[in-house]
Amino acid sequence: MSESKSVAPKADWKPHAAAPNTHQRVLELVRAHLADQPGARVCDVPCGAGALSAQLAADGLDVMPVDIAAVEPFQFDPTRRRLHDCNRGLPFADAELDAVVSVEGIEHLESPTGFLRECARVLRPGGLLFLTTPNVDSLRSRKYVIGRGYHRFFGPDGDEAKDAGHLHPIDMMFVRNAIRPLGLVWVEGAVNRLSGKTWYSELLRPMLQRKLPAALRGEVPFYGDVMIYVLRRAA
Repeated sequence: MSESKSVAPKADWKPHAAAPNTHQRVLELVRAHLADQPGARVCDVPCGAGALSAQLAADGLDVMPVDIAAVEPFQFDPTRRRLHDCNRGLPFADAELDAVVSVEGIEHLESPTGFLRECARVLRPGGLLFLTTPNVDSLRSRKYVIGRGYHRFFGPDGDEAKDAGHLHPIDMMFVRNAIRPLGLVWVEGAVNRLSGKTWYSELLRPMLQRKLPAALRGEVPFYGDVMIYVLRRAA
């Protein structure tokens, strides 16, 4: 367990600390997949200010928030929050959890594959991982690479850091490849919303997707600011 530290939100801090509609879309997916598991044990990591934890708990789930820092004010029960550096793994026993919900976290960690491995370890067989990350496969992000030399949300913040503390752009093929040896299987992919969709982009889409694997053809992941992955630990 890392040393406890408190962090005050920045002046422009949004309590949900995620792109528009991300929390709502994640909640819809959690409700759809855990509808038959009232009281399921769920880890929210990184939990930030606790907005999503509070919503998950309101749905009757047994929520365990985890983050490296204690963001204040916290919108959920602070006695349930665990302060922990997830670069060192997750603070749970093997197969302890029914689900892990991770909104905008994996791109901040030193080892994205290591984080996926830890999620697989702490999930029970059949347990679910709901994972979100900036959608670098989107048309908007591709245009950023052409025009600016970096993916959207991964631009320079000074000469030694990326925007919002991001480290690694995570694309869909990375996720599909990384989960294969980890005991995680693909369930579905979604986006926070179909942002960036126009009649002109729809004309371009068949041409821009023609050389991509079948899994990357379609409105997802071509549109949307945030990719949402639903993965299951194999039984």
